[in-house]
Amino acid sequence: MSLLELKSVTKVFGGVVAMDKLSFSVNEGDIYGIIGPNGAGKTTAFNCITGIYKPEEGEIIWKGENIAGMHPCDIAGKGIVRTFQNIRLFGKMSVAENIISGRHQKSKQTWFQGLFSTPFYKKDEKENWLKVKDIMKLMGLSEYATIPTQSLAYGIQRRVEIGRALATEPELLILDEPAAGLNEKETFELMELIKRIKDSGITVLLIEHDMDMVMQLVNKITVINFGKKISEGDPEYIQSDPVVIEAYLGSEDDEEEEN
Repeated sequence: MSLLELKSVTKVFGGVVAMDKLSFSVNEGDIYGIIGPNGAGKTTAFNCITGIYKPEEGEIIWKGENIAGMHPCDIAGKGIVRTFQNIRLFGKMSVAENIISGRHQKSKQTWFQGLFSTPFYKKDEKENWLKVKDIMKLMGLSEYATIPTQSLAYGIQRRVEIGRALATEPELLILDEPAAGLNEKETFELMELIKRIKDSGITVLLIEHDMDMVMQLVNKITVINFGKKISEGDPEYIQSDPVVIEAYLGSEDDEEEEN
């Protein structure tokens, strides 16, 4: 079943076409990869999906509804949540506090209930903290629960950021270069973590430059270059597609022109 579908989505910046009639669909249960050279338009696609940018043309269909141009908080409320290439945590707050900040949209309490610490407030707070506890267990973060995130290693901070996204209870988790800055061991642990997230019932859409990770992890890939889709298929097909190889490595004609 198609969960997310982009239909001929175009985004222009000052006359420069960053995304040119891009179309692809993500099915429920996928770990779906978007790859391409630097500047290909991958992050622009994510920004359009999550409402940071409004596309000039095309539709972004989420569970049958066109969400193109909606406000980011409304899109998050519908179950689409993302992380960023650069980690954006509250450095002086603990791991648990960072993750519970992601519960904002799921919390049912009003300001009045919070101000007077009503029974409903206490019940809601307990449910939120129990959810945080479950997420920290899933992410392997329980032992760091009370530690300020600025004191933690980069790889652990990355897990905290993903954990905070999971606190919103998304149906689609969008990861923008999650392995950036990670060493080989951390990258392997991240792969296993993403598999566990998928097994928990969450669909995953990711951009990643680590091709070994992508080819081992995802079940389908769309390749973008200069804002256009140039290839689509499973990892085996993508690895052997001459168009993809040329986009990454160049062609013999390019080499002759340089010489």
